[in-house]
Amino acid sequence: MMFVKGVYLFIFLLFLSVTAVGQSPGPTFQKLSTKDGLLSNFVSGVATDAEGYLWVATRRGLCRYDGYTFRKIPENESGYVRSISRLPDNALAVYWNNIGLCLVDPTRQSVTTIDSVQFNDADPVNDHFDNLFTDSRGNLWSSSYGLVRRYEISTKKRFQYPVKGADQNGDRNHFFEDKQHRLWILSELGLSEFDYKRNTIRGVLGPEASVESQRKAIPFSAIAEDNAGNLWLGSPRIGLFRYQPATNALTHYPFSEVILSMAFVVDASGATTLWLGCDNGLRIFQPALETITTVADLTRQGVSVQQIVPDTRNGLVWLATSDGLWSYRSGIPTIQAIRLPETIVPQAVVVKAILPESSDTFWLGLSQTGALRWHRPTNTFQLFRYPTNAATNTLSWVNGRLWAATDQGIFQLTGRGFQSIRLPARFSSARIQKVLADKCQRLWVLHSTEGVQVFDLNSLRPVTLWDEQKARQLWSVNQYHDIAESPDGRIWLAAWYPKSFGMIWYNERERRLQELADFNNHKQFVGDYFTRVSVGQDGRMLFSGGGGVNSTDANGKIDSLRSVYSGLSPELADDQCFGVAEDTKGRIWIGTGEGLHTFDPATRRIRRFTEVDGLLSDDVTNGFALTWNDLLLVGQQNGFDLIDINRLHQPMPLPALAISSMQVNGQYRPVDLAKPLSLATAENDLRLTFTTLTFRPVSTVHFRYKLNEHADWINLGTVNEINLTNLKSGDYTLVVQNGDDTGRWNSDGVTIQFNIAPAWYETGLFRGLVLLALLGVLYGFYRLRIGQERRRSELTRQRAEAETRALRAQMNPHFIFNCMNTIDAYILTNRPDAASVFLQKFSRLVRQVLENSRETLIPVAQELETLTLYIELEEERADHRFSHTFSIGPGVQSCLMPPLLLQPFVENAILHGLRHKTNGPGLLLITIQQTGNQLYCRVEDNGIGRTKSATMQAPRMAKPYQSLGSTVTTERVDSLQILYGSEASCTITDQNPADGTGTVVNIKLPLLTT
Repeated sequence: MMFVKGVYLFIFLLFLSVTAVGQSPGPTFQKLSTKDGLLSNFVSGVATDAEGYLWVATRRGLCRYDGYTFRKIPENESGYVRSISRLPDNALAVYWNNIGLCLVDPTRQSVTTIDSVQFNDADPVNDHFDNLFTDSRGNLWSSSYGLVRRYEISTKKRFQYPVKGADQNGDRNHFFEDKQHRLWILSELGLSEFDYKRNTIRGVLGPEASVESQRKAIPFSAIAEDNAGNLWLGSPRIGLFRYQPATNALTHYPFSEVILSMAFVVDASGATTLWLGCDNGLRIFQPALETITTVADLTRQGVSVQQIVPDTRNGLVWLATSDGLWSYRSGIPTIQAIRLPETIVPQAVVVKAILPESSDTFWLGLSQTGALRWHRPTNTFQLFRYPTNAATNTLSWVNGRLWAATDQGIFQLTGRGFQSIRLPARFSSARIQKVLADKCQRLWVLHSTEGVQVFDLNSLRPVTLWDEQKARQLWSVNQYHDIAESPDGRIWLAAWYPKSFGMIWYNERERRLQELADFNNHKQFVGDYFTRVSVGQDGRMLFSGGGGVNSTDANGKIDSLRSVYSGLSPELADDQCFGVAEDTKGRIWIGTGEGLHTFDPATRRIRRFTEVDGLLSDDVTNGFALTWNDLLLVGQQNGFDLIDINRLHQPMPLPALAISSMQVNGQYRPVDLAKPLSLATAENDLRLTFTTLTFRPVSTVHFRYKLNEHADWINLGTVNEINLTNLKSGDYTLVVQNGDDTGRWNSDGVTIQFNIAPAWYETGLFRGLVLLALLGVLYGFYRLRIGQERRRSELTRQRAEAETRALRAQMNPHFIFNCMNTIDAYILTNRPDAASVFLQKFSRLVRQVLENSRETLIPVAQELETLTLYIELEEERADHRFSHTFSIGPGVQSCLMPPLLLQPFVENAILHGLRHKTNGPGLLLITIQQTGNQLYCRVEDNGIGRTKSATMQAPRMAKPYQSLGSTVTTERVDSLQILYGSEASCTITDQNPADGTGTVVNIKLPLLTT
């Protein structure tokens, strides 16, 4: 009964609406041009090598594409590449217009010329190698003026075959091998087959055909084979032909365009279609329906499609065109872009609201005009206009009828189409955001700026659920954006509360609108501005807005682990969130202005989908609906996206990783992972690029690497390049892995071992020599130190001996004996006071000598005090026949000098000079001054002189006299120079060299201070 009622409703609505068949989900292309690094926008052909790299022939040379960059090979050749074909040994046959026929080694990236063009002769035949084709027998075919060539690759033999009746245009001779390995040759006159046994060309269709009925000349320019073994032939401005080799039957399908290329492709619905590359765009022929559709993207721009190459390895179709390189991912896509038919909606509209009617039927609320009913199986649209031109905000089911909330009021779909609903509302304008019929037979009406009002669902009379006076204050200062009912009958609102938070629910028991902030930690809120609220699994509620998405349990308690905050890795591309829904597997889907995001609470990871993945636009802020069977519909301008989210999340096997290129110090190097890479010392800058050769959107492939085994992984994100600079010498192991945006990583990855030779100063020999030299230097320092210590010990010993001898010499026994006699004489002559003074001075002298002898250095003042006592005693013994004078420079008395250094020289001056002086008073002058970093001491007397004193001492001495004290003192002075590293000396000269009288002793000492 329900089925019959549904049929009647459909028929009834059919009469009320405008119906049109929408465009089938057309192919979505990605275009690559010179902006992306392509050498030229004119692409004459493409070929795929054994590794999966795409080689692109252009007017400005040959380049290799790895899914990221176009690399010109060779770098210095920019000629027009007219044709390209892959050989069985993985080499590429390339026809350069200015070079000739060449072989390219994809691994070594080297070029070898087979046949050069000869422009300097009159024969045009040897100037062309067009339409290169490699058959399964190892032959390379090409065409020229009036003939075709065969190059036997294994034997390098060359053959030429004239095409009878053909004009002089070699561009029209094309080659094709069918599944039975028959070689077919197309020409401007028909179709021929090559007879390998007879080594001749046999006409099949055209003037040379063996069957008379097939001898009509037909120019063919493209060929393809279907699964049944039929050959499809394209003829410029004549159409399509289906030729059945088994029965020799030929069927014609008229078509007025110039067909340049063709190939069979699986479209978005799973059907096999024949793509026709024309000189002004792309057409798709459906053999089952015998219909041809136009692909607007290429045809509108008048793009000439030179070649169509299916890549079954990656599920791609490559189009070589006059406007760049185009690609299409064949098969049933997970994201289908559905465009609204222009016949039903001629002007630009946005799908603002989406509401499912069943698993196959959906309602689309438009930004103007009305609402569309879309039937998915037939791709038909029905337009139901509003009574007035209005912009849809939301669509809702109320008592089984469709209600539309618009900026011009509420419209209900009835048997007479959409009718306005007049409610006794308090609102000052008709800008209604949403209507909701709850389980209690109440109608909730949400105004865009004036809050909420509730009505009885049957009578549509206002119902009072709260204190209206308090509620009016809320409506005036806050903005309400969405409303939803949870399975337990609770009403939830998403709003903007400038002074609080915008998550509200209606407390039925207390009859008030209660904020979730009343019983939640405020730090758990993503923000205070919420745009949408929806019901998730298990009664959970989802609030989206500025800052992310808050997820709550059925009672409104925020679940932080299921909420989407800013700061997650990876982050939301845009934290202004709109549409939000939770699928049956607990994943949260979020619409933003920068694409569609999905958050998996189990892994706390976010994935993003954009135009690159198939969306009509990155703007996912309009209609948003998730069905019970996990189909997501996203409103767009002039269309919408239909997304199978389970297929979208189905993990695909991680592809193998390959090294695309390697540069050493800026120069390209071939890559060979079979052996470690050996580099010179200066070759320490490496640049490597990587690819998976799947040609998927770069945003879906991630990379990471680590240098050496125990290093940490370095995430590169979606960047496929590694730069290693200023590497030190040594052995390295570089491990690179590829992953996806779900956090999975390919454990195999790529491992590159390389070593950098050490510099000459880093070699073992050099280090050994340096070690030996260092040991030699250390041993030298050791020997030097030992020598210094020995010399220091010897000096110390000599100094100790000198000081001992000085101590012995300093107090002459005769001086002591004479002092005792002087004291005795004073006593005998009854002069006790003089004896006492003399004895005191003598005792003080002896005590100071003993004290000073224990010191290494003493102040000059202390040395002068000792000298003064000694000289005064000597003066008194000599009855004051001589006097003495001290001349001491400023600041000298605090300087240091060895003790009793001057006493031996003073003693010699008195005993050998002044005591024997008879001609006048004697004078002893002692001078001590500072000059620079030297201390100068001078002992000067006007005595009889050294010569006369020696004469007087000779009769009493068995050998020449030498003062022991002077000798020891001289040795002490010499030791000071060694110990303190400064000049020290002692010289004795005559005061009056003319007569040899007087003596001067000059002593130069290092300046030592405390």
